[in-house]
Amino acid sequence: MAKFIHAIYDDDDKLLDAVRDLKENKVTIEEVFTPFPVHGLDHVMGLAPTRIAIAAFLYGCVGFTFALLMINYIMIVDWPQNIGGKPSFSFQENMPAFVPVMFELTVFFTGHLMVITFYLRSRLWPFKKAENPIPETTDDKFLIQIPVFGNESKIKSILKKTDLFKMSVIDAKKEKNEEIDNVQNNAQDRDTEITIGFVFHSRKYSDGSSNLRIQFTKGRGQQYAKNSGLRIFRKHWISKKNEVSDKHVDYIKINKSLNVLKDNIEKAKNKFSSGSLDFEDVYKSIIN
Repeated sequence: MAKFIHAIYDDDDKLLDAVRDLKENKVTIEEVFTPFPVHGLDHVMGLAPTRIAIAAFLYGCVGFTFALLMINYIMIVDWPQNIGGKPSFSFQENMPAFVPVMFELTVFFTGHLMVITFYLRSRLWPFKKAENPIPETTDDKFLIQIPVFGNESKIKSILKKTDLFKMSVIDAKKEKNEEIDNVQNNAQDRDTEITIGFVFHSRKYSDGSSNLRIQFTKGRGQQYAKNSGLRIFRKHWISKKNEVSDKHVDYIKINKSLNVLKDNIEKAKNKFSSGSLDFEDVYKSIIN
């Protein structure tokens, strides 16, 4: 397949909603890249249940059988011993003493062979080159890779109705990479300019909220983030507008604070462009 659409989201709940919409409209999804396992994603995508449990049972049987044969040969056949007046002349009479060994080898075979099977099935091995389309999928972004079969306009119309962070059309034949960026406060990726945007801390509090952070990026090598002082429920975050919906608690107060931050961001970017502000000190003019 030479042409794909990459739909990028900044929240796992938004990702699940988008996958549901695509599946309801009979759109083929080739792969989904996430920085961590998303609960319920396999069911939404209609994936078959994993068979690793069946493999685990078989590997456990192999380990148990190996333990029986090994300990019978060592303690009964090859080198029977009279320990404390309890001779090892038959397996049945001494089996209770062999239970720890049988248990440990069963667990050993099951655990190790499951890991090996998983890596082989996933085609993962040392020094393998990463296959994720963008490195952000190992940080805080979620990507849906959709093959295009002459239905590009249909897919785009469906995705634009979702809370999309970014969408890219990848055409290998024409070497075209057109991007539709829905994030405000973005700048070109050059050493002379900076990008300032909102990101969520990966850790969630017990109530489900997360710290909203402001991320500062200069070129390709310099980046840092600072807490904005706001705790937000990610499911109510509107990435296109960089604000929360009216379903969020105290949404009016939070959006007022966000508007102040966005104004400060624009002022800080102008100061940086004029050379009156260093990159390391940009955050000081935004966060009071």
